[in-house]
Amino acid sequence: MNSGILLGFLVYLALLAYIGWWANRYTKTEDQYFVGGRKVHVLAATLSDKASDFSGWLMLGYPGAAFSSGLGAFWAGIGCLFGTLADYVLIGPRLRIYAGKFRAITVPDYLEARLKDDTKLIRILSALIIVIFMTAYVAAQFTAGGKTFAEGFGISDNTGIIITVIILTAYVITGGFFAVVWTDVVQAMFMLLTLIIVPFLALSEIGGFDKATAIIASADPNLLHPFGGATGMAAIVFAIGYASWIVGYLGQPHIVTRYMSVEDPRKLRRPGIFISGTWTILVLWGAFFAGFLGFAMYHAGMLQVSDPEKVIPAMAVELMPSWLAGFVIAGIISAVMSTADSQLLVASSAIARDFYHKVLGRELGKKQMVNISRLVVAAVALVGLWFAISGPKVIYQMVATAWGGLAVGFGPILVLSLWWKRTTKEGAIVGMAYGLISEVIFEAKIYGWAFNPDAPGFFGTIGGWFNGIPVFFINFFVTLIVIAIVSMFTRPPEDVVKLHEDIFKKVSIEGTGKKSITETRAKSQVENVVDFVLTKGTA
Repeated sequence: MNSGILLGFLVYLALLAYIGWWANRYTKTEDQYFVGGRKVHVLAATLSDKASDFSGWLMLGYPGAAFSSGLGAFWAGIGCLFGTLADYVLIGPRLRIYAGKFRAITVPDYLEARLKDDTKLIRILSALIIVIFMTAYVAAQFTAGGKTFAEGFGISDNTGIIITVIILTAYVITGGFFAVVWTDVVQAMFMLLTLIIVPFLALSEIGGFDKATAIIASADPNLLHPFGGATGMAAIVFAIGYASWIVGYLGQPHIVTRYMSVEDPRKLRRPGIFISGTWTILVLWGAFFAGFLGFAMYHAGMLQVSDPEKVIPAMAVELMPSWLAGFVIAGIISAVMSTADSQLLVASSAIARDFYHKVLGRELGKKQMVNISRLVVAAVALVGLWFAISGPKVIYQMVATAWGGLAVGFGPILVLSLWWKRTTKEGAIVGMAYGLISEVIFEAKIYGWAFNPDAPGFFGTIGGWFNGIPVFFINFFVTLIVIAIVSMFTRPPEDVVKLHEDIFKKVSIEGTGKKSITETRAKSQVENVVDFVLTKGTA
């Protein structure tokens, strides 16, 4: 084991331990444990949102896709960027306003209050969706951590997975949401620095971008084609397959919970978009080119890598002094941790708060609820550990499957409930039940991650129509239609409709002057960002 790499990593680990200790002073109640008391600054919430979003997928899965698929993998980056913007436009501000109105701590809290569901079915379905797919998501993060430790320290993947589980579980149990948010801020900066430094070092080692593309062209010319060499309808399917991440952003509880915690919902419209969009562009650029250039280094004999998803840690060890490589390894582990900690917290809230407290009606003190939540975090981590060790260990596919289940389960109902006053609890129950059952059946039993014609009978016919398109991308829109149809045949309570109308008539718009609200909202988001920065700053 390289002592320099170990030293750099231990310095980073000590920093995380300090943050967890510091955050524990602010974690005495359930509200503080799950949403930081709704006092999180927009800068911290925004960086935490993106760090918890991109995970080991950004540092291992996406570079691995660029290594294997070349230029065509850039479509995934486009999908992620526009998905990020969609979250801030369609979900963030309205969800924060509603969450504050209802004192909602979790997404199921919001849905139950917004749709006035007294049956507890929405909360039960939410808990099932979160536990099933979030546990699978956590397992993917543990796998990513295991691969990184294996490449950096010369240990087995399974040993690395166990180390990741121990570190992660310890600081989530210790600090709750405050620890998660502020470690995410540190991790977001580590991820950014890593993904800026590594591609430039690779370019310098290869001898320039022209030489890199020449090496790639000689190895496989299709890797320089924006559609992987496909044409016509096949090219469209290729692009959709990679860009389909866009719809998933609308239904990720570990991401949208950040919006519920921010101190001022108006700042999600302007500085939130500016900070998040800038960070997202930089890291996606870096992750893509790290994998793309890593392929060139591999074929030029400059890099040895046994697994495409280990390309960044392999490049760090090859191109950097050992102590600096240790910090890069820490940056990769930080990406894994920043998502897995959020997912553990959300899964904990689904079991401890949404099911044990709300559905079963068990009344406990606030401190007792926090302690139960910590026990649940440990239990979920153990289940995730088992899946990570026994699973396929392909991070891109593992993340996509879990991402899709959460996207279909929560995305359609969140969008409709925030924007359509006629959304009903019956529509939500039927739609969420369909989303849960269909995703489990289609992805686990019939198709796998993407549609294909190999399924038997009628399902094979459907698979042929959408061959190569991710199941969750089509299923998202089917679920949206199901909720809308059921809602049109049922009737929401009048007070729910009136509340929706009243809340969003009162949304304040800063700096309108003599302009009407309609005129102000007609401005582009970019113009609003510029106006805000010039007049108020981003703080």
